[in-house]
Amino acid sequence: MRMLIGGMLLAALAGCSLPASLVPGEPNVSKTSAKAPKDYAACVLPLWQQDIPKTSQTAISNGYRITAPSIVTADEILDIVKYKDGSRVSLYQGPPWAKSGSLRKAVRDCL
Repeated sequence: MRMLIGGMLLAALAGCSLPASLVPGEPNVSKTSAKAPKDYAACVLPLWQQDIPKTSQTAISNGYRITAPSIVTADEILDIVKYKDGSRVSLYQGPPWAKSGSLRKAVRDCL
């Protein structure tokens, strides 16, 4: 019985760590910036890498995705896409107890 419960708990935690489970929902932060997506990403990426060195950036449709991996919970994901004369920034974070305040601050500071 303990092994069954342990297996279910492990499966639940593994499901929480998938970045795709975060992105379809509502972002924790959604802002606009006058900066182009490339310029905004160039501001945020080094700040995130100071906190989480394995943070990476990939190109997506009309912009960039910055992903900060997490060992315990879901990755923190920042989507930066072209919007009018600047960018729309959407930050997706995990559960409240696992959110990084410093990554959120970097998102605000680069606006």
